[in-house]
Amino acid sequence: MYEDYRKAGEITKIVKKEVEEFLKEGTKVLEIAEFVENRIKSLGGELAFPCNISINEIAAHYSPPIYDETVLQNGDYVKIDMGAHVNGYIADTAFTVKIGEEKDDLIRASEEALENAISMIKAGVNTSDIGAKIEETIKSYGFKP
Repeated sequence: MYEDYRKAGEITKIVKKEVEEFLKEGTKVLEIAEFVENRIKSLGGELAFPCNISINEIAAHYSPPIYDETVLQNGDYVKIDMGAHVNGYIADTAFTVKIGEEKDDLIRASEEALENAISMIKAGVNTSDIGAKIEETIKSYGFKP
């Protein structure tokens, strides 16, 4: 079991790094989904769920249908949510990039909030305390959670 989780985690780690480099202006979302899904399989995993590619105001969980002709534009916020499983043991990851630009405050705030939340996780910590830390971090960047 442990080895299956570890392998699934390694697969998602590799694919995350590769897809970050694949995301550029003019790339079709369907090509991104196919890249992610084919790469997971080529590394010995199976899909935990269809690759989700959500752009700008789409918050999450958009899986492009086969006829989707949407292409990435400069300045788009692209959220990728993907998962691999090995013998049913799942590793799931999600991340956001801004196409053609360096990270901005929205992405930095989100990443810092996640890092702060993860650093607090241990036995006995209330989830409300973790949520409060996330909110505090986001507000420190001037955003309203």
